Amino acid sequence: MGQAHHARGIADPGEFPLAPGVARGDLFALLKSHLDALQRRPAHGNRTLHYYELLVALLLSAYEPTVRSLRTLDDASVSQRFMQDRLGNKRLAKSTLSDAMASMDASALLPCLKRLLAQVPNLPRRDSDLAALGRILAVDGSFFRVPAEVFWAINSKRSNGKHAKEVRLNLQLDVLQFVPAGVSISGQDGASEGAAILAQGVIAGAVYLADRGYVHMEFIRGVLAAGADLVVRVMHNTCFEARYSQPLDPEDKEAQVLSDTIGIMPRAGQQHLRIVEVYDARNKKTVRLLTSLLDVPAHVIAKLYRYRWMIELFFRWLKCTARIRHLMSNSQNGITLQFYAAMIAVLAGYLVTGVRPGLYEYNMLCGALRGTVSTQGMLEVLARRSRERELEKARRARKKSA
Repeated sequence: MGQAHHARGIADPGEFPLAPGVARGDLFALLKSHLDALQRRPAHGNRTLHYYELLVALLLSAYEPTVRSLRTLDDASVSQRFMQDRLGNKRLAKSTLSDAMASMDASALLPCLKRLLAQVPNLPRRDSDLAALGRILAVDGSFFRVPAEVFWAINSKRSNGKHAKEVRLNLQLDVLQFVPAGVSISGQDGASEGAAILAQGVIAGAVYLADRGYVHMEFIRGVLAAGADLVVRVMHNTCFEARYSQPLDPEDKEAQVLSDTIGIMPRAGQQHLRIVEVYDARNKKTVRLLTSLLDVPAHVIAKLYRYRWMIELFFRWLKCTARIRHLMSNSQNGITLQFYAAMIAVLAGYLVTGVRPGLYEYNMLCGALRGTVSTQGMLEVLARRSRERELEKARRARKKSA
């Protein structure tokens, strides 16, 4: 590949090449300081692709539906005008991309993720029941298929009886803002979902929402020891020593709360915990919720658990809207790097548009980066869509009350 050239500096936002029609303050101008930091990383010998260029390419591919592999990214680098403008007409060869994703340390993107998270503004707390609870984080894992030659991946058996290889994305999601707060990748490392979340770091003061897969004493003790709270669905045979029951008020009964009990979970220590049982009318069964929130009304505990499904919607958005189904690397570092880049794209898109990610927001950002939609036009469309959603929500509320 020849001798590595000197790393090019990232231009001032006013000089940084923007696709036609995109004004200052777009996604890449927003990321200028992060790209600068990557540009200062030492260049690798015999390599002409630098880390910041790789990140730019991955961010562009996150908003280009036709780019779903290293080969199509290679093709796009020489055929897509908006990508050529950003990369200075530089071809990103498939072999060079593959080598870079395997060797360029994915953890270098963590400071960028943290700084972007710190910039995300707090959304208005429209639900007064949840206003005083601080950050509400749903945790879960989702599996992504990888080629059979990815030996560090997890072996799994599909419903059709065929074997496949998968990796697990472990995610913490701020459910009220619909943005990720932590992410990691697991393969055949033996780490449970709960252990993987703990390794990311527990945020003190947050409320963690989790399903039955996280009912491990290690996870429960880790969350409580870090000064956070939890609402976790538990099995009906989970050991819990009841001390006394609390009365239900009309709001609790309306929310189909069946019982509210204070007690302890011996393996979790002597701290008082609480079991709230709620009837799930949709699935026609009782859901048993373990929580450390002792002073919150039972109907709010039931509502909190329903918010856990926001993480399922985010995984669906990631796989269906952003189309992160096909992973571009066979290495754990490369796959982690791709997911980190996808999270950066989500957060930057949120900061550019001012609204949480969705299909309309994704389509508008795709157009803005390609230069087919102006920044002003994008913001006007998103504002109109937001008003339409609010009007529709109000109409449904009036219809329900009538």
